Amino acid sequence: MPTPSLSDPHGSPAEPAPPPRSWLHLAAAGLMFLLPLLVFVSLASDVVTFGALPYDRSIMVWLNERASPVVTTTMTAATELGGLVVVPIIAVVWAGLLWWGGRRRDAALLAAAVIGSTLLNTALKAVFQRDRPDFWEHLVVEHSYSFPSGHAMASMSLAASLVVIAWSTRWRWTAIVVGAVYVLVVGLSRIYLGVHFPSDILAGWCVAVLWVTVVVMVLDGASRRRRAGRTGPWVGPVGGPSEGVGPAGGAAP
Repeated sequence: MPTPSLSDPHGSPAEPAPPPRSWLHLAAAGLMFLLPLLVFVSLASDVVTFGALPYDRSIMVWLNERASPVVTTTMTAATELGGLVVVPIIAVVWAGLLWWGGRRRDAALLAAAVIGSTLLNTALKAVFQRDRPDFWEHLVVEHSYSFPSGHAMASMSLAASLVVIAWSTRWRWTAIVVGAVYVLVVGLSRIYLGVHFPSDILAGWCVAVLWVTVVVMVLDGASRRRRAGRTGPWVGPVGGPSEGVGPAGGAAP
C-alpha cells in the first residue's frame, strides 16, 4: 500500500507534530501552571488585604538611593523595551516570519501570548485597581493602575514564547539567557522609575508564564486533534476500514 501523504488537501506540508506526551512533560506543564498560579494568588491576596507588601518599599528605596543621571537615562530607555510599542512590533514581525516560513503554530503562539497578555493585564488592573507607588515623583508618566505590571507581563509573554519556540533547537539556552536578562532589566527599570512596586513585577511575570502555558497547552491539543483527524483513516488493524483503500480513494495495489 502506498504511504499516505500528511500534506493538507492544498498540498502544503503538514505542521511538525508536537512532542509526544510523557509523565515528565505533563509534570513540567503542571508545575508551570500551578507554581505561578499559587504565587500570583498569594500576591493578590496580600495586595487586597494589606496594600503595599513589606518588601515593596525597602527595595524601591534601596534602588532610589543609587539613582544617578546615567542610570536614569539607561532605565528610561530599558523600560521602553517592554512597552506598548516595542513588544508588539517584535511580536508582529517575528510571528509574520514564522507564518511565512510555514511554522503557523509558533506564529499563533507568539501572537496569542502577546495579545492575550495585553488584554488580560487590562482586565486584572481593572479588578484590583491598585494605585501606583508615591514614594517619590515618578520618572516617567503613567496613568493606569499598578497591579500587575503591564510591562512585566508583556516582556515575559514575549520571552517565554520565544523560549518555547526555540526549545527543540540549538538556540534553546541562548533564548533562555537572553529572555531572562530581558525580563529582569525591564522589571528592574519599572521599579527604579518609581511606577511599580516589586510585587507588581512579580505578579506580572507569574500571570504571563501562566498565560503562555495555557496557550501552549491549547495549541498542542488542537495540533494533536488535527493530526489525529488526518492520520486516523490510515491507522487500524488488518481488516479495518483502511484495508484495501489507497490514498487517493481508489483500490490499493
